[in-house]
Amino acid sequence: MKTGFIALFVIVLIVLSCKKSSTDEYCWQLVDAVGNPINAVCNKTESEMQISYPNTCSYYKLGDEYCWFADGNVFIKNKPEDYVTRFLHCYGYNNAVKVTCDYCQNWYTRQKNTYKPNNTLSFSPVRIEQYCGDTVHTLFQGREITLRETTDSLITIQFSNNGIF
Repeated sequence: MKTGFIALFVIVLIVLSCKKSSTDEYCWQLVDAVGNPINAVCNKTESEMQISYPNTCSYYKLGDEYCWFADGNVFIKNKPEDYVTRFLHCYGYNNAVKVTCDYCQNWYTRQKNTYKPNNTLSFSPVRIEQYCGDTVHTLFQGREITLRETTDSLITIQFSNNGIF
């Protein structure tokens, strides 16, 4: 009986020592319905997260962060790959490519209207717009692009990286 107990004890020790390592446990970021971060949860496997949070769109695995461009029109800044994978699935996008984080930039813009006969200026309200890819490389503080010109008026768009024109 004593040797049976010892053998059982040895078998239990072997089984416990072969238990999966905790390398499949991660830290996860919980998010609300629109993607705002709520709280981080650590030391959970993906299976445990699926049980605790059945909606796989309500969390993502934390990890190395990169910038991404999804479907050629959505810039995602500083997010791990798991976030992007879930983003594509949850919001109906098809693919995302990793890009440099300066691939897209926000610029202040305003339209400038010049009435030529008396050189009167008027300006539209300032807007913040995002530009990506090759366009970013053509912009600089103070850049002004002509939208249209007639015999009596000139309409341009002005660019600023700090809101001062």
